Amino acid sequence: MDGNINLSVEEVARWLGVTSRTIYRLVQHGQLPGFKVGGQWRFSQQMLESWVADQVTVEWLKAEDHKMDPNRPKGHP
Repeated sequence: MDGNINLSVEEVARWLGVTSRTIYRLVQHGQLPGFKVGGQWRFSQQMLESWVADQVTVEWLKAEDHKMDPNRPKGHP
């Protein structure tokens, strides 16, 4: 083992400050990295930390892009 910690749906929900239902929805839509073990979802803490960093970066870039050209709708090149 590499020492990576795997979290349950409930643990991820607490960590992100959302409901378990939100975690299930995100993972079912392929928006949250996870895997199933014995029919239960598990999430690598290391992968989740990278995912959160990516989400923050994307949202920050969108906000910065909008600040540079306030007439351009968000998310449009």
